[in-house]
Amino acid sequence: MDHTTNRDLNRLANLKVVKQQLFNQAAISRAEIARNVNLHKSTISSIFTELDREGYIKHLGRGESTGSGGRKPELFTINAQYGYVACFNITYAHLYVMLLYVNGQEISYQREKLPNHDILTVMELINRHLKRGAEIDDTEHGLLGISFSIHAVVDHNQIIHSPYYDLHGIDLQQYFANHYHVPVIIGNEANLAAIYERDYAEPKNSANFIVLSIHRGPGIGVIANHQLFSGYQGMVGELGSVVLPNRKGQMQEVGDYLSVDFLQDQLNAALGTTDADYSTLHSFDVSGENSVFNDATDQFAHLTSQVLFNLRMLYGPKSIFINSPLIEAMPTLSKKIIHQAAEDNVQVPIKIIEGSRYVSLLGAAAAIIRQVLDLQNVPLHFQWSRKIS
Repeated sequence: MDHTTNRDLNRLANLKVVKQQLFNQAAISRAEIARNVNLHKSTISSIFTELDREGYIKHLGRGESTGSGGRKPELFTINAQYGYVACFNITYAHLYVMLLYVNGQEISYQREKLPNHDILTVMELINRHLKRGAEIDDTEHGLLGISFSIHAVVDHNQIIHSPYYDLHGIDLQQYFANHYHVPVIIGNEANLAAIYERDYAEPKNSANFIVLSIHRGPGIGVIANHQLFSGYQGMVGELGSVVLPNRKGQMQEVGDYLSVDFLQDQLNAALGTTDADYSTLHSFDVSGENSVFNDATDQFAHLTSQVLFNLRMLYGPKSIFINSPLIEAMPTLSKKIIHQAAEDNVQVPIKIIEGSRYVSLLGAAAAIIRQVLDLQNVPLHFQWSRKIS
């Protein structure tokens, strides 16, 4: 009995490593896989037969012959047409939607302004997008999974607290799993940004780092030894609720001043307006001609650097990434933050993530694709057609 069980476990492990090779390579032969994972060619052939029968493999034809003039090897990769996943980012003002093939290739992307913060309205919009996805589906198995990114405390796919949406006792995971009969993942926005950075960025960055997300409030995603660390009840990362003394010696939540709202208010006041958009703020940031504007960005860079120093001391990351659409739109402010962090002896690289509006969606995509392919705990190299880092 134990012998059979061990044999089955070995078989499952071998299936996983072969799928991993197919996913990570645009084109690979059976012989290359056998060498990479140290399995006998007969074992690889048996696994290929099983994966091919299930539809996971795409046949690419023959590659180049060997230098000695040997037979051209047949090449393979993961079959993108096996199915697709649907990913949603629910923010304060917008619903972001991305459909992707199971190999991570984008099918479609949309951003829709939310009319209100009624969760039933949001759910209806999500259902409409899922219906549209089914109408354009060209895959063999259709929808394989759904994932959500949300600015909320999330524990084991359950939303513990949302600052923007009253859920009225609705279990989002259960609702969508029951309606679409697929796995459903719900994750905190900063955590999924960290998963993005681990799975889409260079492997050398993937072991131990923090993503600091600054939107309407701040949050952090922590990757420790390649794995997401969210803590008890998902509470790691709730930086906005941390209370510290301000310059007047009064206790104040970090989210009161390390936020897009706070920064925009400061910059609008410097410009004598109330509604400067990102393009306008970018222009003033680059020009550097408004001294009051510059003072405001200097102060924000100083506050951000203090937080970065504390994060470095608390978590010991190898690097820290900042994910914020507004900071990304202001290159001079970005440079000020990095320079101030160096002045304050943060001692680890600070990098501004580009393409921040896509990051949580892509992190959600990586999480659900890993689950539907049963490749949760192995290195995968996701790629995306647009240029973001």
